[in-house]
Amino acid sequence: MLPGVNLSEPLQTRRLTRFDEFPRHQIGATFDIIADGSPHWSDGYYFTMGDPDGEYAWFMGLRLHANNDVLDAFVCVSTSEPGSERGGQQHNMRWSRRLRPDIDDIGCGPLVVEIVEGLRTMRVRCAPNEHGHACDLLWEGWSPPYNEDHVQVILNGRLHSDRSNYLQCSVVSGWFEVAGRRIDVDDWTGVRDHSWGIGNNTGGTRSVAVAPLREQLPSPGLRQWCVFRLGDRAVFWQFHHPGVGAYTKFESRCMFPYGDGRESFAYSAIEHSARFAELDGVTVARLVACDVSLTRPDGVVERYRIESISYPVYLQGGGYFDGYDDGLGRGVYRGELVSEADTWDVDRFIGVDAPSHLALNRSHYAEAWGRCTNLDDPTDIGNGHLECVVLGRHPQIGVHP
Repeated sequence: MLPGVNLSEPLQTRRLTRFDEFPRHQIGATFDIIADGSPHWSDGYYFTMGDPDGEYAWFMGLRLHANNDVLDAFVCVSTSEPGSERGGQQHNMRWSRRLRPDIDDIGCGPLVVEIVEGLRTMRVRCAPNEHGHACDLLWEGWSPPYNEDHVQVILNGRLHSDRSNYLQCSVVSGWFEVAGRRIDVDDWTGVRDHSWGIGNNTGGTRSVAVAPLREQLPSPGLRQWCVFRLGDRAVFWQFHHPGVGAYTKFESRCMFPYGDGRESFAYSAIEHSARFAELDGVTVARLVACDVSLTRPDGVVERYRIESISYPVYLQGGGYFDGYDDGLGRGVYRGELVSEADTWDVDRFIGVDAPSHLALNRSHYAEAWGRCTNLDDPTDIGNGHLECVVLGRHPQIGVHP
């Protein structure tokens, strides 16, 4: 019997095994061996961490695009830079290589991911290189991973996207170097995500042979994807809200540390009240703070305030959207091994200095490291990954992407 597999359970049961740690999935479920020929299929990792003061926000990703014979990876680090024109800097390192024949090596250029113990412990190393970045970071699972909902989208009778992923709140130790400085990491909160399937933003542009939609899909509006580690628990939620009416998406989990004995649970409802930044008298899509109320299954409401504490990280610096120098984005073959890097001045909200050829999504898509405070017990405080973006029109925002 394979480890972690109970053959007495029905086959349609969705569960993880140790094999699901490896980037070898071929469909949007757990480890079922069915090939999919989409060029937009990928499988890989996303790691984020930051210090409690928000001086550093460290983001890293690595993905295998098996049908395109490509593996790419990135590291993006935002830092507080008193000498910079805007107050902070974002340092970007990107690599891309041919996947085969070295398909068993989970690495790209100087960056390597090591599976120490599946679903529990990972190690990320980056050898010193010409871009001035290096690291040796151990990610130890603080709580068991949470297996998110499997999402499929059918458009025009075609499987447009098909995504599975799980997340894990972790404790990170080790060190990293950026811009000539070495930063020691000791008991930092980390969040990692392993996802696989057909994505919306990988593998090049969508085929022009596909008929256009007769009606445009509604935009998500305000999107949040947040994971925070507090003293005795970690909280996760994601939602889409168009600005009025009902939430169009909501998923959540309260997770407890290994050995705690309590069972994780989903919240039954969410409410939020967000405050956005103003620039030149216009409200822009950059979060200042958000109060979130989560209703537990027993009816008790937990109230939190979240706020960004780091400078933002624009993931186009890691290759998202058209982020590579050739403008083709992730999952596209561009040579046996390609290495790119740049540094941008960034501010807390919307300003960023990026190369002129890059059509940067200045007005919305950026990640940040954030703080979470329990409004009913201000001593109950933690930090974690904070994604809050506005996709499409939103009644609170004066400037739209």
